[in-house]
Amino acid sequence: MKINLKADRQTIVVGSSLGLVLLLVCYLTLQMWFLRQDFADQIEAIQPRTARLLGILDSIDQLDLASDTAQNTLGELVYSVDQDSAKAASYMQQQVRELLTSAGLTVSGSQILPRREVSGFDRLSLDITAEGDIDALDEALSGLEVMRPLVFVESLKVQPKRTRSRRRRGRSPPEVADVSDPRKLGVRFQLFSLRLKD
Repeated sequence: MKINLKADRQTIVVGSSLGLVLLLVCYLTLQMWFLRQDFADQIEAIQPRTARLLGILDSIDQLDLASDTAQNTLGELVYSVDQDSAKAASYMQQQVRELLTSAGLTVSGSQILPRREVSGFDRLSLDITAEGDIDALDEALSGLEVMRPLVFVESLKVQPKRTRSRRRRGRSPPEVADVSDPRKLGVRFQLFSLRLKD
């Protein structure tokens, strides 16, 4: 039996058309599969971000509470933006002078120094000199530590105050004119506080 391998023109056209349709279907199937893989990769990349955002949305009340707590704490530690720099520095000077006086130091001078800008804050500085004994200095430093808004001690210079003696006429041994505590000190503070910038 002899097989006829010759095809007529219609068979070639139909066969070629079916072959092209089959190739087109294979191409589209592969493209759809690659597209699906791209979408799957993008979904995998987005899932952690989405989970973080959902976590933030779930804990928004806690975040608001933490933000309010942080703002209140910051408000206790630094001068607020609502307060003018000059007024804040003047208030700081007044508070420090009162603290030093109540601790037993005698304030002999104080000066508000020009403000400086540091990252996010205005730095309000104060130079103050005082006299007193070591116990008063210790109490003043303890008071500065708990003062709110915070007052930082940038530098502290302490020098003993000399007591003068003089001779009375006609007597040879010197007598102390000032019967003061030998622990008397002269103290110079350089202090600063922070104020939120506008």
